[in-house]
Amino acid sequence: MSYDPNDRDDVSERRTRRKAKASQEQRDIQRVCETAEGRRVLARILSATGRETASFTPGDALMTAYLEGKRSVGILLHAQIINAGDHLPRAILAENVQGDD
Repeated sequence: MSYDPNDRDDVSERRTRRKAKASQEQRDIQRVCETAEGRRVLARILSATGRETASFTPGDALMTAYLEGKRSVGILLHAQIINAGDHLPRAILAENVQGDD
């Protein structure tokens, strides 16, 4: 079956499928965040990606590309967490800050 962007039914069907997929992804993230273990795992992954650090490495384009790839994964995961619920990033951060004692 081919997609015709000029066919309203095709556009509507694709939009419905895209929304259903996004909703499932949001529910998956919410489910992971229901447990302290899930929140800790997500916090470790986000931390390991270096999402909030500079990826540029002077004189080493390959290392810069590698670090930017890691950072890109962190940015994507963070966006998915935000889309799943605005409170989730704060819950993950608060729990991990309290756990550092």
